[in-house]
Amino acid sequence: MIMKIAKKKRLLGKVMALVMVLGLLLGAVPVAYGQVSTNGSNSVKVVLSDQGQSFNMISRIVRGQVMVPYQAIGESLGGQVKWDSKARTVTIAKGDTTLALTVGSKNATNNGKRVRLVVAPVMSNNQVLVPVRFVAEGLGYQVEWNNTTKTVILKQKQAVAAKNAPKSGGVVNVYTSRHYGVEPVFAEFTKETGIRVRFTTGSDAALRERIKAEGKNTPADVYMAVDAGNLWLAAQDGLLQPVTSSTLNNNIPAELRDTQNRWFGLTKRVRTIMYNPNRVKESELATLSSYADLADPKWKGRLILRPGTHVYNQSLVANLIATYGEARTEQIVRGWMANEPKFIDSDTRILETLAAGGADVAITNHYYLGRLLENNPSFPVKVIWANQTSGEKGVHANISGAGVTAYAENKENAIKLLEWLSSPRGQKLFADSNHEYPVNPNVAPHPIIAGFGKFIEDPVNKGEFGRLQADAIKLLDRAGYR
Repeated sequence: MIMKIAKKKRLLGKVMALVMVLGLLLGAVPVAYGQVSTNGSNSVKVVLSDQGQSFNMISRIVRGQVMVPYQAIGESLGGQVKWDSKARTVTIAKGDTTLALTVGSKNATNNGKRVRLVVAPVMSNNQVLVPVRFVAEGLGYQVEWNNTTKTVILKQKQAVAAKNAPKSGGVVNVYTSRHYGVEPVFAEFTKETGIRVRFTTGSDAALRERIKAEGKNTPADVYMAVDAGNLWLAAQDGLLQPVTSSTLNNNIPAELRDTQNRWFGLTKRVRTIMYNPNRVKESELATLSSYADLADPKWKGRLILRPGTHVYNQSLVANLIATYGEARTEQIVRGWMANEPKFIDSDTRILETLAAGGADVAITNHYYLGRLLENNPSFPVKVIWANQTSGEKGVHANISGAGVTAYAENKENAIKLLEWLSSPRGQKLFADSNHEYPVNPNVAPHPIIAGFGKFIEDPVNKGEFGRLQADAIKLLDRAGYR
Protein backbone atom coordinates (compact mmCIF):
# COMPACT_ATOMS: atom_id res chain seq x y z
CA MET A 1 0.00 0.00 0.00
CA ILE A 2 2.80 2.38 1.01
CA MET A 3 4.57 1.57 -2.29
CA LYS A 4 1.43 2.47 -4.27
CA ILE A 5 1.00 5.79 -2.43
CA ALA A 6 4.65 6.68 -3.13
CA LYS A 7 4.24 5.93 -6.84
CA LYS A 8 1.09 8.11 -6.98
CA LYS A 9 2.99 11.01 -5.33
CA ARG A 10 5.86 10.70 -7.82
CA LEU A 11 3.38 10.62 -10.75
CA LEU A 12 1.56 13.66 -9.37
CA GLY A 13 4.87 15.49 -9.05
CA LYS A 14 5.74 14.80 -12.71
CA VAL A 15 2.32 16.02 -13.83
CA MET A 16 2.72 19.23 -11.83
CA ALA A 17 6.17 19.82 -13.32
CA LEU A 18 4.79 19.29 -16.81
CA VAL A 19 1.99 21.76 -16.14
CA MET A 20 4.55 24.34 -14.98
CA VAL A 21 6.63 23.86 -18.14
CA LEU A 22 3.55 24.18 -20.34
CA GLY A 23 2.60 27.31 -18.45
CA LEU A 24 5.98 28.85 -19.18
CA LEU A 25 5.77 27.91 -22.84
CA LEU A 26 2.28 29.32 -23.21
CA GLY A 27 3.50 32.53 -21.62
CA ALA A 28 6.24 32.90 -24.24
CA VAL A 29 4.16 32.17 -27.37
CA PRO A 30 1.10 34.08 -28.64
CA VAL A 31 -1.91 31.83 -28.24
CA ALA A 32 -4.09 30.70 -31.12
CA TYR A 33 -6.99 32.95 -32.08
CA GLY A 34 -9.50 30.37 -30.86
CA GLN A 35 -8.03 30.74 -27.37
CA VAL A 36 -7.81 34.55 -27.17
CA SER A 37 -8.86 36.18 -23.96
CA THR A 38 -12.07 38.20 -24.26
CA ASN A 39 -10.69 41.07 -22.19
CA GLY A 40 -10.13 43.27 -25.28
CA SER A 41 -12.66 45.35 -27.19
CA ASN A 42 -14.89 43.27 -29.44
CA SER A 43 -16.86 46.18 -30.92
CA VAL A 44 -15.19 46.07 -34.36
CA LYS A 45 -16.31 43.37 -36.79
CA VAL A 46 -14.26 42.02 -39.70
CA VAL A 47 -16.30 40.79 -42.65
CA LEU A 48 -15.22 38.99 -45.82
CA SER A 49 -17.97 40.40 -48.05
CA ASP A 50 -17.38 38.11 -51.06
CA GLN A 51 -18.32 35.11 -48.97
CA GLY A 52 -20.71 36.86 -46.58
CA GLN A 53 -18.47 35.60 -43.76
CA SER A 54 -18.02 37.47 -40.49
CA PHE A 55 -14.92 36.69 -38.42
CA ASN A 56 -15.22 36.61 -34.64
CA MET A 57 -11.87 38.00 -33.59
CA ILE A 58 -10.64 40.27 -30.83
CA SER A 59 -9.77 43.75 -32.14
CA ARG A 60 -8.51 47.07 -30.92
CA ILE A 61 -8.39 50.50 -32.51
CA VAL A 62 -5.02 52.17 -32.06
CA ARG A 63 -4.57 55.69 -33.47
CA GLY A 64 -7.34 55.06 -35.96
CA GLN A 65 -5.95 51.69 -37.08
CA VAL A 66 -7.90 48.47 -36.54
CA MET A 67 -5.57 45.90 -34.98
CA VAL A 68 -6.42 42.17 -35.04
CA PRO A 69 -4.67 38.89 -34.08
CA TYR A 70 -2.11 38.00 -36.75
CA GLN A 71 -3.06 34.32 -36.79
CA ALA A 72 -6.78 35.04 -37.06
CA ILE A 73 -6.46 37.41 -40.02
CA GLY A 74 -3.62 35.54 -41.72
CA GLU A 75 -5.25 32.11 -41.73
CA SER A 76 -8.74 33.46 -42.43
CA LEU A 77 -7.41 34.98 -45.67
CA GLY A 78 -5.65 31.78 -46.70
CA GLY A 79 -2.14 32.57 -45.49
CA GLN A 80 0.47 30.46 -43.71
CA VAL A 81 1.52 32.10 -40.44
CA LYS A 82 4.69 31.80 -38.37
CA TRP A 83 5.90 33.36 -35.13
CA ASP A 84 9.57 33.88 -34.30
CA SER A 85 9.70 34.38 -30.53
CA LYS A 86 13.34 35.51 -30.47
CA ALA A 87 12.94 38.14 -33.18
CA ARG A 88 9.34 38.81 -32.07
CA THR A 89 8.44 38.70 -35.78
CA VAL A 90 5.25 37.53 -37.49
CA THR A 91 5.46 36.09 -41.02
CA ILE A 92 2.39 35.60 -43.22
CA ALA A 93 2.83 33.90 -46.60
CA LYS A 94 0.31 33.34 -49.39
CA GLY A 95 1.23 32.39 -52.94
CA ASP A 96 4.06 34.67 -54.11
CA THR A 97 3.53 37.13 -51.26
CA THR A 98 5.35 37.15 -47.91
CA LEU A 99 4.58 39.75 -45.25
CA ALA A 100 6.76 40.30 -42.18
CA LEU A 101 5.92 42.42 -39.14
CA THR A 102 7.82 42.90 -35.87
CA VAL A 103 6.28 43.72 -32.50
CA GLY A 104 7.06 47.33 -31.56
CA SER A 105 8.42 48.29 -35.01
CA LYS A 106 6.67 50.39 -37.66
CA ASN A 107 8.96 48.89 -40.32
CA ALA A 108 7.26 45.96 -42.09
CA THR A 109 8.08 44.28 -45.39
CA ASN A 110 6.08 43.05 -48.36
CA ASN A 111 8.22 40.61 -50.38
CA GLY A 112 11.30 42.23 -48.88
CA LYS A 113 10.22 45.76 -49.78
CA ARG A 114 10.11 48.02 -46.76
CA VAL A 115 6.71 49.47 -45.82
CA ARG A 116 6.24 52.06 -43.07
CA LEU A 117 3.25 51.28 -40.85
CA VAL A 118 1.13 53.91 -39.14
CA VAL A 119 0.98 51.78 -35.98
CA ALA A 120 3.45 49.07 -34.94
CA PRO A 121 2.21 45.55 -34.03
CA VAL A 122 1.55 45.18 -30.31
CA MET A 123 1.55 42.32 -27.81
CA SER A 124 -1.64 42.19 -25.74
CA ASN A 125 -2.50 39.33 -23.36
CA ASN A 126 0.08 37.10 -25.11
CA GLN A 127 -1.58 37.87 -28.46
CA VAL A 128 0.18 39.77 -31.28
CA LEU A 129 -2.15 42.31 -32.86
CA VAL A 130 -1.33 43.59 -36.36
CA PRO A 131 -2.88 46.29 -38.64
CA VAL A 132 -5.67 44.60 -40.57
CA ARG A 133 -5.24 46.93 -43.58
CA PHE A 134 -1.57 46.10 -44.17
CA VAL A 135 -2.16 42.34 -43.97
CA ALA A 136 -5.39 42.29 -46.01
CA GLU A 137 -4.11 44.55 -48.80
CA GLY A 138 -0.83 42.64 -48.88
CA LEU A 139 -2.75 39.39 -49.45
CA GLY A 140 -4.81 40.84 -52.30
CA TYR A 141 -7.87 42.31 -50.63
CA GLN A 142 -9.52 45.71 -50.83
CA VAL A 143 -10.26 47.18 -47.39
CA GLU A 144 -13.29 49.36 -46.60
CA TRP A 145 -14.42 50.83 -43.28
CA ASN A 146 -18.06 51.34 -42.26
CA ASN A 147 -17.96 53.84 -39.44
CA THR A 148 -21.66 53.48 -38.65
CA THR A 149 -21.51 49.76 -37.96
CA LYS A 150 -17.82 49.77 -36.92
CA THR A 151 -17.09 47.10 -39.51
CA VAL A 152 -13.98 46.32 -41.56
CA ILE A 153 -15.10 44.99 -44.97
CA LEU A 154 -12.66 42.90 -47.00
CA LYS A 155 -13.17 42.29 -50.72
CA GLN A 156 -10.96 40.26 -53.02
CA LYS A 157 -9.45 42.60 -55.61
CA GLN A 158 -10.13 40.06 -58.35
CA ALA A 159 -13.81 40.15 -57.44
CA VAL A 160 -13.84 43.95 -57.50
CA ALA A 161 -12.16 43.98 -60.93
CA ALA A 162 -14.57 41.36 -62.25
CA LYS A 163 -17.54 43.39 -61.04
CA ASN A 164 -16.28 46.49 -62.87
CA ALA A 165 -15.15 44.62 -66.00
CA PRO A 166 -16.94 45.41 -69.27
CA LYS A 167 -19.63 43.01 -70.44
CA SER A 168 -19.16 43.52 -74.19
CA GLY A 169 -16.82 40.65 -74.99
CA GLY A 170 -13.44 41.73 -73.66
CA VAL A 171 -12.14 43.07 -77.01
CA VAL A 172 -11.64 46.51 -78.55
CA ASN A 173 -10.51 47.04 -82.15
CA VAL A 174 -8.39 50.12 -82.84
CA TYR A 175 -7.45 51.69 -86.17
CA THR A 176 -4.38 53.78 -85.34
CA SER A 177 -1.83 55.85 -87.22
CA ARG A 178 0.17 56.04 -84.01
CA HIS A 179 2.19 52.85 -84.32
CA TYR A 180 5.15 53.82 -82.10
CA GLY A 181 4.93 52.91 -78.44
CA VAL A 182 1.34 51.65 -78.50
CA GLU A 183 2.05 47.94 -77.94
CA PRO A 184 3.25 48.19 -74.32
CA VAL A 185 0.54 50.74 -73.51
CA PHE A 186 -2.22 48.51 -74.88
CA ALA A 187 -0.67 45.52 -73.10
CA GLU A 188 -0.88 47.37 -69.77
CA PHE A 189 -4.50 48.32 -70.45
CA THR A 190 -5.30 44.65 -71.09
CA LYS A 191 -3.46 43.63 -67.94
CA GLU A 192 -5.46 46.07 -65.81
CA THR A 193 -8.90 45.62 -67.41
CA GLY A 194 -8.90 42.22 -69.08
CA ILE A 195 -9.93 43.87 -72.39
CA ARG A 196 -7.83 42.67 -75.33
CA VAL A 197 -6.74 45.33 -77.84
CA ARG A 198 -6.51 44.42 -81.51
CA PHE A 199 -5.08 47.20 -83.63
CA THR A 200 -4.50 47.98 -87.29
CA THR A 201 -1.99 50.65 -88.33
CA GLY A 202 -1.87 53.03 -91.28
CA SER A 203 -1.86 56.77 -92.02
CA ASP A 204 -4.57 59.02 -90.62
CA ALA A 205 -6.13 59.64 -94.02
CA ALA A 206 -5.92 56.02 -95.19
CA LEU A 207 -7.57 54.65 -92.04
CA ARG A 208 -10.25 57.33 -92.21
CA GLU A 209 -11.07 56.38 -95.79
CA ARG A 210 -11.07 52.70 -94.84
CA ILE A 211 -13.64 53.25 -92.10
CA LYS A 212 -15.74 55.23 -94.55
CA ALA A 213 -15.58 52.42 -97.15
CA GLU A 214 -16.38 49.71 -94.59
CA GLY A 215 -19.43 51.58 -93.36
CA LYS A 216 -21.63 49.64 -90.93
CA ASN A 217 -19.41 46.57 -91.37
CA THR A 218 -16.25 48.21 -90.05
CA PRO A 219 -14.53 46.21 -87.31
CA ALA A 220 -13.03 49.44 -85.93
CA ASP A 221 -14.28 50.52 -82.51
CA VAL A 222 -11.74 53.34 -82.10
CA TYR A 223 -10.16 55.68 -84.66
CA MET A 224 -6.83 56.98 -83.30
CA ALA A 225 -5.04 59.74 -85.21
CA VAL A 226 -1.90 61.85 -84.78
CA ASP A 227 -3.51 65.02 -86.10
CA ALA A 228 -6.53 67.03 -84.97
CA GLY A 229 -7.39 67.87 -88.56
CA ASN A 230 -8.06 64.26 -89.45
CA LEU A 231 -10.10 63.73 -86.29
CA TRP A 232 -12.21 66.74 -87.27
CA LEU A 233 -12.65 65.38 -90.80
CA ALA A 234 -13.65 61.95 -89.45
CA ALA A 235 -16.30 63.59 -87.28
CA GLN A 236 -17.56 65.67 -90.22
CA ASP A 237 -17.85 62.52 -92.31
CA GLY A 238 -20.08 60.93 -89.66
CA LEU A 239 -17.48 58.29 -88.79
CA LEU A 240 -17.40 59.10 -85.05
CA GLN A 241 -20.18 59.16 -82.46
CA PRO A 242 -20.68 61.48 -79.46
CA VAL A 243 -19.53 59.98 -76.16
CA THR A 244 -21.02 60.78 -72.78
CA SER A 245 -18.29 60.35 -70.17
CA SER A 246 -17.73 62.49 -67.08
CA THR A 247 -14.29 60.85 -66.79
CA LEU A 248 -13.18 62.13 -70.20
CA ASN A 249 -14.71 65.55 -69.56
CA ASN A 250 -12.89 65.83 -66.24
CA ASN A 251 -9.53 64.56 -67.52
CA ILE A 252 -9.35 66.40 -70.85
CA PRO A 253 -9.67 70.22 -71.13
CA ALA A 254 -12.52 71.45 -73.34
CA GLU A 255 -10.18 73.05 -75.89
CA LEU A 256 -8.56 69.65 -76.52
CA ARG A 257 -11.76 67.78 -77.40
CA ASP A 258 -14.56 68.09 -79.89
CA THR A 259 -17.44 70.40 -78.92
CA GLN A 260 -19.79 67.41 -79.39
CA ASN A 261 -17.39 64.96 -77.72
CA ARG A 262 -16.88 62.92 -80.88
CA TRP A 263 -13.10 62.98 -80.47
CA PHE A 264 -10.68 63.61 -77.62
CA GLY A 265 -7.06 64.72 -77.50
CA LEU A 266 -4.81 62.26 -75.64
CA THR A 267 -1.38 63.87 -76.01
CA LYS A 268 -0.03 67.20 -77.27
CA ARG A 269 2.74 67.55 -79.85
CA VAL A 270 4.37 70.92 -80.43
CA ARG A 271 5.77 71.81 -83.86
CA THR A 272 8.38 74.50 -83.40
CA ILE A 273 11.84 75.82 -84.30
CA MET A 274 15.00 73.74 -83.79
CA TYR A 275 18.59 74.97 -84.19
CA ASN A 276 22.22 73.88 -83.96
CA PRO A 277 23.83 75.97 -81.18
CA ASN A 278 27.27 75.41 -82.69
CA ARG A 279 26.24 77.11 -85.94
CA VAL A 280 23.70 79.76 -84.92
CA LYS A 281 25.20 82.89 -83.32
CA GLU A 282 23.80 84.47 -80.15
CA SER A 283 23.07 87.63 -82.13
CA GLU A 284 21.01 85.61 -84.61
CA LEU A 285 19.03 83.95 -81.83
CA ALA A 286 17.89 87.36 -80.65
CA THR A 287 15.89 87.76 -83.85
CA LEU A 288 14.66 84.17 -84.11
CA SER A 289 11.45 83.89 -82.11
CA SER A 290 8.62 83.19 -84.55
CA TYR A 291 7.73 81.10 -87.58
CA ALA A 292 7.71 84.34 -89.57
CA ASP A 293 11.36 85.00 -88.62
CA LEU A 294 12.40 81.96 -90.68
CA ALA A 295 11.38 83.97 -93.78
CA ASP A 296 14.28 86.36 -93.10
CA PRO A 297 16.84 86.15 -95.99
CA LYS A 298 19.66 85.46 -93.51
CA TRP A 299 18.37 81.86 -93.28
CA LYS A 300 18.74 81.29 -97.02
CA GLY A 301 20.34 77.90 -97.58
CA ARG A 302 20.34 77.24 -93.82
CA LEU A 303 16.76 75.97 -93.35
CA ILE A 304 15.30 72.44 -93.42
CA LEU A 305 11.58 71.73 -93.77
CA ARG A 306 9.40 68.68 -94.17
CA PRO A 307 7.50 68.48 -97.50
CA GLY A 308 4.23 70.39 -97.70
CA THR A 309 2.35 67.19 -98.45
CA HIS A 310 2.82 66.03 -94.85
CA VAL A 311 -0.14 66.54 -92.51
CA TYR A 312 2.09 68.04 -89.79
CA ASN A 313 2.88 71.02 -92.02
CA GLN A 314 -0.68 71.25 -93.35
CA SER A 315 -1.98 71.64 -89.79
CA LEU A 316 0.77 74.15 -88.95
CA VAL A 317 -0.20 76.30 -91.94
CA ALA A 318 -3.91 75.91 -91.08
CA ASN A 319 -3.05 77.21 -87.59
CA LEU A 320 -1.19 80.19 -89.11
CA ILE A 321 -4.20 80.96 -91.32
CA ALA A 322 -6.49 80.91 -88.28
CA THR A 323 -4.08 83.23 -86.42
CA TYR A 324 -2.78 85.60 -89.10
CA GLY A 325 -5.23 85.23 -91.98
CA GLU A 326 -4.46 83.86 -95.45
CA ALA A 327 -2.60 86.85 -96.86
CA ARG A 328 -0.08 87.12 -94.01
CA THR A 329 0.36 83.33 -93.85
CA GLU A 330 1.07 83.14 -97.58
CA GLN A 331 3.67 85.89 -97.20
CA ILE A 332 5.40 83.85 -94.47
CA VAL A 333 5.36 80.61 -96.47
CA ARG A 334 6.65 82.37 -99.59
CA GLY A 335 9.50 83.73 -97.46
CA TRP A 336 10.39 80.19 -96.39
CA MET A 337 10.48 79.08 -100.01
CA ALA A 338 12.61 82.07 -101.01
CA ASN A 339 15.23 80.80 -98.54
CA GLU A 340 15.64 77.65 -100.65
CA PRO A 341 15.12 75.13 -97.81
CA LYS A 342 16.20 71.53 -97.91
CA PHE A 343 13.25 69.11 -97.84
CA ILE A 344 13.58 65.94 -95.75
CA ASP A 345 10.52 63.76 -95.15
CA SER A 346 11.48 62.68 -91.64
CA ASP A 347 11.70 64.82 -88.50
CA THR A 348 14.33 62.49 -87.05
CA ARG A 349 16.56 62.83 -90.11
CA ILE A 350 16.01 66.59 -90.12
CA LEU A 351 17.38 66.81 -86.58
CA GLU A 352 20.26 64.45 -87.37
CA THR A 353 21.14 66.64 -90.36
CA LEU A 354 21.10 69.73 -88.12
CA ALA A 355 23.37 67.98 -85.62
CA ALA A 356 25.80 66.99 -88.39
CA GLY A 357 26.05 70.59 -89.63
CA GLY A 358 23.99 70.05 -92.79
CA ALA A 359 21.84 73.08 -91.93
CA ASP A 360 21.32 75.50 -89.05
CA VAL A 361 17.57 75.79 -88.35
CA ALA A 362 14.46 73.68 -88.94
CA ILE A 363 10.86 73.07 -87.95
CA THR A 364 10.01 69.72 -86.34
CA ASN A 365 7.79 68.22 -83.66
CA HIS A 366 9.33 68.50 -80.19
CA TYR A 367 9.18 64.81 -79.27
CA TYR A 368 11.62 63.77 -81.99
CA LEU A 369 14.28 65.77 -80.17
CA GLY A 370 13.16 64.16 -76.89
CA ARG A 371 13.77 60.69 -78.33
CA LEU A 372 17.24 61.61 -79.59
CA LEU A 373 18.21 63.21 -76.29
CA GLU A 374 17.17 60.11 -74.40
CA ASN A 375 19.68 58.09 -76.41
CA ASN A 376 22.31 60.84 -76.43
CA PRO A 377 21.97 63.60 -73.78
CA SER A 378 24.63 65.67 -75.55
CA PHE A 379 22.81 65.65 -78.91
CA PRO A 380 23.71 69.13 -80.32
CA VAL A 381 20.27 70.54 -81.14
CA LYS A 382 18.15 72.94 -79.08
CA VAL A 383 14.53 74.06 -79.14
CA ILE A 384 12.98 77.51 -79.49
CA TRP A 385 9.30 77.85 -78.59
CA ALA A 386 7.92 79.90 -81.46
CA ASN A 387 5.60 82.91 -81.15
CA GLN A 388 6.17 83.60 -77.44
CA THR A 389 6.88 87.34 -77.68
CA SER A 390 4.41 90.13 -77.05
CA GLY A 391 1.83 90.37 -79.79
CA GLU A 392 2.09 86.69 -80.71
CA LYS A 393 -0.54 84.14 -79.65
CA GLY A 394 1.72 81.18 -78.95
CA VAL A 395 3.33 78.10 -80.47
CA HIS A 396 1.46 75.63 -82.69
CA ALA A 397 0.39 72.53 -80.72
CA ASN A 398 -1.38 69.65 -82.42
CA ILE A 399 -2.80 66.57 -80.71
CA SER A 400 -2.75 62.83 -80.93
CA GLY A 401 -6.29 61.74 -80.14
CA ALA A 402 -9.10 59.29 -80.73
CA GLY A 403 -12.83 58.82 -81.02
CA VAL A 404 -15.36 55.99 -80.88
CA THR A 405 -16.52 54.96 -84.36
CA ALA A 406 -20.15 55.42 -85.33
CA TYR A 407 -20.78 51.66 -85.66
CA ALA A 408 -18.51 50.42 -82.86
CA GLU A 409 -19.54 46.88 -81.93
CA ASN A 410 -17.59 47.14 -78.66
CA LYS A 411 -18.62 50.66 -77.70
CA GLU A 412 -18.38 50.11 -73.94
CA ASN A 413 -14.84 48.78 -74.24
CA ALA A 414 -13.89 51.61 -76.60
CA ILE A 415 -15.01 54.19 -74.06
CA LYS A 416 -13.15 52.37 -71.30
CA LEU A 417 -9.96 52.49 -73.39
CA LEU A 418 -10.27 56.25 -73.93
CA GLU A 419 -11.05 56.82 -70.25
CA TRP A 420 -8.04 54.74 -69.21
CA LEU A 421 -5.77 56.59 -71.65
CA SER A 422 -6.93 59.90 -70.16
CA SER A 423 -6.29 58.75 -66.57
CA PRO A 424 -3.03 59.63 -64.77
CA ARG A 425 -1.80 56.04 -65.21
CA GLY A 426 -2.69 55.87 -68.92
CA GLN A 427 -1.47 59.40 -69.62
CA LYS A 428 1.92 58.74 -68.10
CA LEU A 429 2.42 55.58 -70.16
CA PHE A 430 0.96 56.93 -73.41
CA ALA A 431 2.67 60.35 -73.34
CA ASP A 432 6.02 59.21 -71.97
CA SER A 433 6.30 56.40 -74.52
CA ASN A 434 6.79 59.07 -77.20
CA HIS A 435 7.93 62.10 -75.15
CA GLU A 436 4.68 63.95 -75.83
CA TYR A 437 2.87 66.29 -73.45
CA PRO A 438 -0.04 64.83 -71.46
CA VAL A 439 -3.42 66.47 -72.02
CA ASN A 440 -4.46 65.71 -68.44
CA PRO A 441 -3.30 68.80 -66.51
CA ASN A 442 -2.67 66.68 -63.40
CA VAL A 443 0.07 64.65 -65.11
CA ALA A 444 3.64 65.94 -65.36
CA PRO A 445 5.55 65.58 -68.66
CA HIS A 446 8.59 63.36 -69.08
CA PRO A 447 11.66 64.96 -67.41
CA ILE A 448 13.48 65.32 -70.75
CA ILE A 449 10.78 67.47 -72.36
CA ALA A 450 10.08 69.24 -69.09
CA GLY A 451 13.67 70.41 -69.48
CA PHE A 452 12.69 72.26 -72.67
CA GLY A 453 10.94 74.83 -70.48
CA LYS A 454 7.40 76.17 -70.38
CA PHE A 455 5.62 77.73 -73.34
CA ILE A 456 2.46 79.57 -74.31
CA GLU A 457 0.30 77.56 -76.69
CA ASP A 458 -1.84 79.13 -79.41
CA PRO A 459 -5.39 78.78 -78.01
CA VAL A 460 -6.92 78.21 -81.45
CA ASN A 461 -9.55 75.45 -81.46
CA LYS A 462 -7.93 72.25 -82.73
CA GLY A 463 -10.89 71.64 -85.01
CA GLU A 464 -9.69 74.58 -87.13
CA PHE A 465 -6.84 72.40 -88.42
CA GLY A 466 -9.45 70.24 -90.16
CA ARG A 467 -11.79 73.03 -91.22
CA LEU A 468 -8.91 74.97 -92.81
CA GLN A 469 -6.96 71.98 -94.15
CA ALA A 470 -8.13 72.40 -97.74
CA ASP A 471 -7.28 76.13 -97.62
CA ALA A 472 -3.84 75.30 -96.22
CA ILE A 473 -3.12 72.83 -99.01
CA LYS A 474 -4.12 75.37 -101.67
CA LEU A 475 -1.94 78.04 -100.03
CA LEU A 476 1.06 75.71 -99.88
CA ASP A 477 0.60 74.96 -103.57
CA ARG A 478 0.33 78.66 -104.50
CA ALA A 479 3.47 79.48 -102.50
CA GLY A 480 5.48 76.80 -104.29
CA TYR A 481 5.87 74.67 -101.13
CA ARG A 482 6.35 71.26 -102.61
